[in-house]
Amino acid sequence: MNKNRSAFTLIELLVVIAIIGVLVGLLLPAVQQAREAARRSSCGNNMKQLGTAIHNFYDANKRLPSGNVGEASFPGACHAANRTHYCGQFGWPAYILPQLEAQGVYDQIDFSKRSYTSTGGINSWHGGAAGDSANKAAADSMPNTFSCASAPKLTANHKDYSAAAQGAFSCCPERSASSNGVMYRNSKTKFKDITDGTSNTYLLLEDAHSWFDAAGNPYTRGSNSFFFVNHASSGYATGLYLPNALVNGNRHRFARSHHPNGLQVVMCDASVRFLNEEINLTVYRNTFTRAGGEVAIAGN
Repeated sequence: MNKNRSAFTLIELLVVIAIIGVLVGLLLPAVQQAREAARRSSCGNNMKQLGTAIHNFYDANKRLPSGNVGEASFPGACHAANRTHYCGQFGWPAYILPQLEAQGVYDQIDFSKRSYTSTGGINSWHGGAAGDSANKAAADSMPNTFSCASAPKLTANHKDYSAAAQGAFSCCPERSASSNGVMYRNSKTKFKDITDGTSNTYLLLEDAHSWFDAAGNPYTRGSNSFFFVNHASSGYATGLYLPNALVNGNRHRFARSHHPNGLQVVMCDASVRFLNEEINLTVYRNTFTRAGGEVAIAGN
């Protein structure tokens, strides 16, 4: 036996551990960036499929799908006793399911009854289940196309994308009979109505159902239901705030994502672009409008 065999000293071992720690510290951000790049790419592919499905809907119906269908005075209350606005209309995702090869989910929907959501979570007025349970099975069968891999998944029937409703926010595309965007209540927009150009006008924007408030705290109930629409809106994005803004009020009506520095959008020509969250607010709002005549648009 060789009694003179060398071994690591404690100092050498500590040096090796320190080197490994430095390498891990250098590699981990790169790995995380690669994973986010893959998630963002997957998210963009979903948006491309949604844009294509909407175009296929247009080919079949000669118009874009309505943002939501129903009357502003739809009976029933989702909220507290002093909130008597409707709940349970159907949003645009329900109507493009056949174009997404989800005919089976579409066939489960009973459009003669109210829509359904397991957790409204849209604002402090309503956080629980609502609508007609006859449509629960369909609501719980949301295709993965409506989910972005970058957004933490809180519930089975909440999506991460919304329709472009209007630029400078006045109020409530889910209740308004008109809007300057391409989708709103009972809308029937045609491509000829988009005089600003289909490549210059938003169709869909990311709208992660999970979000963070102004203090950076995560919201845990989930918002942006699959096809359920109520007084506080669901499935709509407006130019009220810049993308990914950290705000508490009206959080259910602006675009947000979990991607660093911005979010992805689908233009009315079905192209997908990345939008920097620090863009000029006026330019951002201009790109919502279908016939505003603005020159500057947002999206690269």
